[in-house]
Amino acid sequence: MADLEWKQIALAVAAAISLPIVVAMRRRSYRRFINRFADDEICSHLRGALELLRQRGHHVVRAGQKSPQFPLEIHVAPLFDPAALAAELHLRDPVFVSDRNVLCCAEHECELTPVD
Repeated sequence: MADLEWKQIALAVAAAISLPIVVAMRRRSYRRFINRFADDEICSHLRGALELLRQRGHHVVRAGQKSPQFPLEIHVAPLFDPAALAAELHLRDPVFVSDRNVLCCAEHECELTPVD
């Protein structure tokens, strides 16, 4: 009986030590994937805006498409002003700032969304 308790304690200690390491590795892996996905899928019209935001310390926190009929959404944190960014980069059609305060490309159905 004591041998079984010792094994259970050792297993619990090993799990407690490895859990933070595994979670940190998963977060790094997700961050690499989401950045690579955003780089591969963002349209050429918004690529310069994303690169400028990254130079300023912003990062992609989420990216994806909820359904084929919806645009690709790339969520960038911390918050930024899409209208000021569009004016600074002199972005023209097909890029516009939507009523949701999101930088959109109508041609490729792609969005840069500011999030907290």
